[in-house]
Amino acid sequence: MKEELLRNYFLKRKFFIMLFVGIFIILISFSVFTYKLLENEYNYQIEAKLRSAALNTSFVLGEKFFDKAVKKDAVSKSEDINNTLKLNKLAKNEGVRYFYSMIEKKGKIYFTSSSALPGESLESYWVYYPEATKNLKNIFKINHPFYEVSTDRWGTFKSILIPMQTKEGVKYIVGADIQIDRIIKAKEDFLKKIILINILFVFMMIYFAYKTRKLLKNEIEVIEHIQNKLEKEIEEKTKELKELNKTLQKRIEEEVAKNREKDKKLIISSRLSQMGEAIYMITHQWQQPLNAITLIVGYIEILKRDNKLTSEDIDYCINEVNQIVKHMYDTMHNFKSFFKKDKQKENIKINDLVKEVMNILEVILKNKNIKLLIDLESKESVNIYKNEVMQVLIDLIKNSVDEIEKKNIKNGFVKIITKDKKIIVEDNAGGIPENIKDKIFDFHFTTKENGTGLGLYMSKIIIQEHHNGKLKVENTENGAKFIIDFTSTQ
Repeated sequence: MKEELLRNYFLKRKFFIMLFVGIFIILISFSVFTYKLLENEYNYQIEAKLRSAALNTSFVLGEKFFDKAVKKDAVSKSEDINNTLKLNKLAKNEGVRYFYSMIEKKGKIYFTSSSALPGESLESYWVYYPEATKNLKNIFKINHPFYEVSTDRWGTFKSILIPMQTKEGVKYIVGADIQIDRIIKAKEDFLKKIILINILFVFMMIYFAYKTRKLLKNEIEVIEHIQNKLEKEIEEKTKELKELNKTLQKRIEEEVAKNREKDKKLIISSRLSQMGEAIYMITHQWQQPLNAITLIVGYIEILKRDNKLTSEDIDYCINEVNQIVKHMYDTMHNFKSFFKKDKQKENIKINDLVKEVMNILEVILKNKNIKLLIDLESKESVNIYKNEVMQVLIDLIKNSVDEIEKKNIKNGFVKIITKDKKIIVEDNAGGIPENIKDKIFDFHFTTKENGTGLGLYMSKIIIQEHHNGKLKVENTENGAKFIIDFTSTQ
């Protein structure tokens, strides 16, 4: 028995290591995807804006301008300045740094028009452009727009160059530039934010790994303690058999009390086993809120970069983050409440009990693509040890989920029904074979590869002995149906 328990311990430890590595890989992948999505959005918006703006240059200057612009002295100084002023106005309206047009003569590139920033010359006709790249020179040989990022004496720009031709056959280029120094800096800052969030999450994972290891180690110590105590009890009971007839009634009472104590220890053992699974549940519960916080940080960064961040935006983001944090706090509260030891029974509505269980398991079922069907008709209350009964419901639902996954059931579902003082857990996992249906509640009976056989055994003890209720199972047309009946519970 001890070897089997140790084997289960190492399997659980291996499972959690793989779980943490998997979650880390998912986080890294999501971060890369988010960054690439933002980068693609930047590029798409910039390129669309550049294309529209550059085409407006040809429209503003007119085709006749380009027919005569091939001659060095064909455009007067006043017309050149007037063209610059037109393009300045267009640049201001479009939010673009520069508009310009170019021609190529004897392998050299000349401006035929250009917008200008304050302090720059308004004359741009037949101005030689020595910084022209090889790509720019080759643009006259192709017939489609070309984007490039380049650095010259005016700064670093993303440009669009569109080759065009007049009806008279004159080839020319219209172009537009957007200075992207700030955009590159914004992307770098966003990348730093993502890296920081990943680092924080890694520290959180290390912390949870440490806690998980500690819980699993405590589980082994508790199980070994229970095993040693049970072995001693067997030895003591062997000696006591000789005196049993003399003090039969007294012995019966003592054995009942000991059995109740043993049941409590088995419940603790089962509860400790579930703590490891609880870390898995919390991870799934927190994954979506953490992703949402990442997106809100990105949203603030974009608004700040574009100087569009307002107090209303800040209030909105603060409110959203507060709501997310509250949801994460409620999740931890639910798990914390579940693992508290029941000291006395309490009156609770059956429907409220089921809803608390759903708060713990709903996300897990959703992530496994298993439908959760709810039909809450009961208006009754029962006097129970709440956490013990919640443990039973969680075990029944998890058994259904395990069977659905094991048999690869398509459109799998778990249905929770309340009626009067009954709680029914039903699934479509194919049901329980008739030859073992009467054994599933036996001590250490299990059909799972790494099962302990404690789940359903403890469930029956909790319902029938601790609450004077009934727990039974029936097969339906598509699966199994477990019925918890508190009708006789006082």
